[in-house]
Amino acid sequence: MWLALARRSAEHTPAQERAEAVAQRAAGHPRSSDALLLAAHLLTRPAPDLEYDADVRRHAGTLLEAAVALPAADRPAETERLRRALIDAGEIQTART
Repeated sequence: MWLALARRSAEHTPAQERAEAVAQRAAGHPRSSDALLLAAHLLTRPAPDLEYDADVRRHAGTLLEAAVALPAADRPAETERLRRALIDAGEIQTART
């Protein structure tokens, strides 16, 4: 429930002060489409501080790695959207997971 609400909220928020904490929480849910979309969205909205952006990218990379490790039948289609968002954020090596 939290992930769905956070994703919908993030869609209307230009930048989040606690983006790294949100990304960290989302990273624990690789089977969740909402977690993958939330992380992708956080990557497209720069945080107020570059340190937060680095943390968001790191947590998004962790989430992508966990999602890719799932059996293909369990892997959400949104995994590719997160991969593209990581590439757009300059995390090309991370996106090659």
